[in-house]
Amino acid sequence: MKMRNLVVVAIAATTMTIALALPSWARPAVLVGSQPGSRVNVRSAPSTASSSPHYGLVGDSVEVLSEMRSDEDGYIWCYVRFSSGAEGWVRGDFVSYRG
Repeated sequence: MKMRNLVVVAIAATTMTIALALPSWARPAVLVGSQPGSRVNVRSAPSTASSSPHYGLVGDSVEVLSEMRSDEDGYIWCYVRFSSGAEGWVRGDFVSYRG
């Protein structure tokens, strides 16, 4: 059973790596919120329970590299990259796609 879990994790990691390496999938977006300049948590995993090692500010430009719906909380999560190179997960309701 542990070997099977390892294989599943390896396949998921490989798939994510390939998906993130394809720039054609990146979509320009901006972080949104009710207060200009307020903090938006950037999480280590697509869950409100995961750690938030850094944050963005409402109005920051990002590239959305991938999206997923969380079975845990039902939110859509976006994996984003900032111009600084920082990456992480942001809840979809804090992301607005450009054009």
